[in-house]
Amino acid sequence: MGKLFGERELSKKDFERIDIDVRSMPKEIKEKLLNGELTPLVEIRDQLDNGIIATMPVKLRLQRDTEGNAVLKAYPVSKDIVSDLKLQDAEQKRLQAGEVIQKDIREGNRTRTMYLQLDQETKSLLKREVNKAEIDKRIDELEHVKDITLGQNQRQAIREGKPVELEVGDTKVTVGVDLRQNSGFKAIDGDMSEWKRQQEIKWDMANPGQMGYWQTDENRWEYKQVQEKYKMPEAKKETKEKTVKEEVRQTIHFK
Repeated sequence: MGKLFGERELSKKDFERIDIDVRSMPKEIKEKLLNGELTPLVEIRDQLDNGIIATMPVKLRLQRDTEGNAVLKAYPVSKDIVSDLKLQDAEQKRLQAGEVIQKDIREGNRTRTMYLQLDQETKSLLKREVNKAEIDKRIDELEHVKDITLGQNQRQAIREGKPVELEVGDTKVTVGVDLRQNSGFKAIDGDMSEWKRQQEIKWDMANPGQMGYWQTDENRWEYKQVQEKYKMPEAKKETKEKTVKEEVRQTIHFK
């Protein structure tokens, strides 16, 4: 599948606002953006209205607005699920366990059935309308590439957001909905245990150990663990997080 965005759509203005030089951007980040996928964690810097320079770890993604223009979205790291939806306790538990769920969401006079998935590192809720996900098309492509045929029960399980383990010759392949991918669909080499292992990336704000990209003073990038400066006492951390995110939210398209 070709890239969803061209390099000219990487708005220099948008990235300069968060102190990222597109020219020196690591290849992995750029490739993810051009493919419409979530990037690894990236440190951004933004000047708030009060003049303070805020730094925070986020994931970035390019999406198209209703007019087809590329829009840069940012998903900041949070302790709890970030969503304006009224999620039931059972739904939150399923999302936190790494499941993809379906939920009817009312927007104005219209109700749409959406896939929901939690990005475990940022606690951001990823959404995609079921009718626009083209899951059956993805399954057809998989059958053609792998020269296999899925049963109706397997197809229905995938449509519902459940991963399915398949036998392909002497190997196992696991497939399912994954909203972190531009297609909303993912196939991995390995069994269900491998699928779950890849889905169970944990983020602990009190004890960060996740890897990400951080800029040095020389405008170079380093790939390393989340820095010590993001560790803070619980009470102060929550206050600072809320203040910074609310101010930065006004300058770039936070989800």
